[in-house]
Amino acid sequence: MNTTKRLRSYLGPLTIFFVALAIFTVHRYQQAWQNNGASYVEIGNSCNFVNNRCELLIGDQKITARFSQHPEVEESITLEFSSLSGLVPESAWIEGVNMYMGKIPVLIDKDEHGSWSGWFMLGSCSEPRMDWRIQLNLENSEPVYYLNFSTEQ
Repeated sequence: MNTTKRLRSYLGPLTIFFVALAIFTVHRYQQAWQNNGASYVEIGNSCNFVNNRCELLIGDQKITARFSQHPEVEESITLEFSSLSGLVPESAWIEGVNMYMGKIPVLIDKDEHGSWSGWFMLGSCSEPRMDWRIQLNLENSEPVYYLNFSTEQ
């Protein structure tokens, strides 16, 4: 009987320890998956817009993408690419990250100066802050490139 009481006194702290260990293990696994998972690619294949521009590395070229103005919902926004020499955009579209908004096409064309630019229009949603991801596919290029930005209402 004395042994049973002693085991019961250890049961509470042991349970807390194993639950904490399980939570820690799951958290570490999720962090590793996010850093190496298929949803996001390594640094160089993605960028975040800061002051309406972002830079990413494609091969050994540094590409700059710029918005004509800060993206607002239900307004036409132009996206310009500089230093895309020798690279041809195959397709681009925008998807909502924190809320599904469908696939919004970015209509990209080459202008008379040889630069690539495209335009798009975001739909409005009920979220006060919306995170977006542009997926850029280049001809004859295996990796997909992601350009991340957000809007606020």
